[in-house]
Amino acid sequence: MIGSSTKAIPDSQSFLFTLVNPSGNEPVKMAPKPGASILCNSNLGPTLGTTQYYDLLVWSVSSTNDSVSSHLDLGHGFVCPDSINKNSYFTGRNPFEISELEVFQVNL
Repeated sequence: MIGSSTKAIPDSQSFLFTLVNPSGNEPVKMAPKPGASILCNSNLGPTLGTTQYYDLLVWSVSSTNDSVSSHLDLGHGFVCPDSINKNSYFTGRNPFEISELEVFQVNL
C-alpha cells in the first residue's frame, strides 16, 4: 500500500519491459492500465504502479552503503502477460537483487 507522503503522478505513456527473464519468455512490453502512475517519494527509487498499489518498487535500505531492496507485484498499474508469476516475472524471485537499473524519461 502506498504511504501518505508519496505523490502519484498519472502517466498513461509509461511502460515496463523485460528483455530477458528467467521464464525464458520473449521480450515483453507491459502497457499501462488506466490509472498507471509514477510514484514520487524522496525515500524511494524508481516506483511505478497506481495511486493505491505499486507494481515495481525500488528503495535504498541504507544511506551509508549501496544496499538496495525491491518489491515486485505486477498487474495493478500495468498489463501483465497471461500465466506469469506476477511476483517474480522479471527476476525469478521477490525481493530481487539489483546490479543495474536504467530509468528513462522522454520529454516530448
